[in-house]
Amino acid sequence: MTRSLTKVLIAALVLVSSVGAVSAMNGRTEPRRLDVVIDAHFGHFTPKVIRAQRGDTIRVTLRSMDAAHGFRLQGHDGVDITAMPGMPAEVSFVVDWVGGREWYCTFSCGPQHGSMSGMIVATARD
Repeated sequence: MTRSLTKVLIAALVLVSSVGAVSAMNGRTEPRRLDVVIDAHFGHFTPKVIRAQRGDTIRVTLRSMDAAHGFRLQGHDGVDITAMPGMPAEVSFVVDWVGGREWYCTFSCGPQHGSMSGMIVATARD
């Protein structure tokens, strides 16, 4: 009984290892879900750059640290949220491009409003 169980476990390990090896040989990585918290302050976002791969899903939580701030993604009309101090907002979207896409604040939040932008840089999936 013990010998049979050992053989079954070894066979299962070999099978699992081969599946991983085949995936690695394909050179393909699976799409990920990236949870990103962006803090909006007068004049800037933190972080300013998000790196992803085409096909990844990004969930943005926008937190306002001082006044109303917006988050709108260039080329994606449905990605447009507003956060107030103490009232974060969330949006999810799939990265369907390769290259850079800018996001920007949609509220006239002060004298440095024009500098409130960031970038999502997407690379091709391996």
